Amino acid sequence: MPSKKYIHIYTDGGPEKWAYVVVKDNSIVHEESGIFGISASTTNDDTESEGIYRALLYVKDNPGNYILTTDSQAMIAKINGNVVNVTGNPNIRGIQSLLKEFKESHLPVSVAIKWEKRLSNEFMKRVDSLCK
Repeated sequence: MPSKKYIHIYTDGGPEKWAYVVVKDNSIVHEESGIFGISASTTNDDTESEGIYRALLYVKDNPGNYILTTDSQAMIAKINGNVVNVTGNPNIRGIQSLLKEFKESHLPVSVAIKWEKRLSNEFMKRVDSLCK
């Protein structure tokens, strides 16, 4: 039985920007970034979650087997429901909804979310640079 071939997505968020990078066969095939909003109330969690949310919208339009990597353990905890109060960050609910949709879908799509240390490889460095 052949093993699954995964497409990797690296996500990040900075003071005002979010980004994600899609990597297939060790090459960047797509990247996107944007400004979340300049506000005194904008948090790093806001931009981190926006990057993840936008990456999952990409997955929805491009089904496949993905490993989504973030450098935020807090985001993973929130997505997995290990943090009770996520009401201040509407993207968490959107992320959870998309992941549920993928699991229940007839589309050939799967997403595993994992943590990796910040700047630990060239793709984590690239997505970090898009958030500056």
